[in-house]
Amino acid sequence: ADHQWFKSAQGYEPAGSPRDISFCGHAILQDEIMIVEDAAEDERFYDNPLVTGEPHIRFYAGCPLRAPGGAKMGTLCIIGREPRQFNEEDQATMRDLAAMAEAELVAFQTATCDELTQITNRRGFMTLGQMVLNECRLKNRPACLTFLDLDKFKQINDSLGHREGDRALMDFADAMKVVFKHSDLFARLGGDEFVVLFNGLQQQQSEALLLQFDRYLQQQSVS
Repeated sequence: ADHQWFKSAQGYEPAGSPRDISFCGHAILQDEIMIVEDAAEDERFYDNPLVTGEPHIRFYAGCPLRAPGGAKMGTLCIIGREPRQFNEEDQATMRDLAAMAEAELVAFQTATCDELTQITNRRGFMTLGQMVLNECRLKNRPACLTFLDLDKFKQINDSLGHREGDRALMDFADAMKVVFKHSDLFARLGGDEFVVLFNGLQQQQSEALLLQFDRYLQQQSVS
């Protein structure tokens, strides 16, 4: 992503910022806590727009947040307008808070993931979809919403059994992962109903991707 967003904030009302100037964009690349005691004196950040202008960051501490597999999915950070030191006790507290945040994010992922297909479920789509639409409004970008379902899904269940029906759903979701991997959000709403929300694509571009998806499904069925 080219933009960073704050899932939660206290004492600061951020609107997000481009990732290439963000402090967190540096912190997420680290394996340990990144500490900037005085950004105005730090060669990496002294001329950063977030330092020279609002919110006039002087102090920053950021700890990477990891998924269970080890992949980094965000940061927990502290921002200040005045320089300060960040001792070992402070760092230990931040690590504890980061572990709590990781547990909360894992719980959210579990609650918003469709168990069968391993893509976002309806609950996750309603939450994440609103975030995508908010981004579109903020950046004045188009959004396209498309609903999809499986042809003759009931016949598959009735004639071949629910195991084959489940396999058809999983294959459909796997195809979505391949073709729509660069779209912002796709999900299973329930049964054989799926949805794709495109961020930043005009209708013609979205339709081209949907044609690509249809061709991919046909190729998979032939093979």
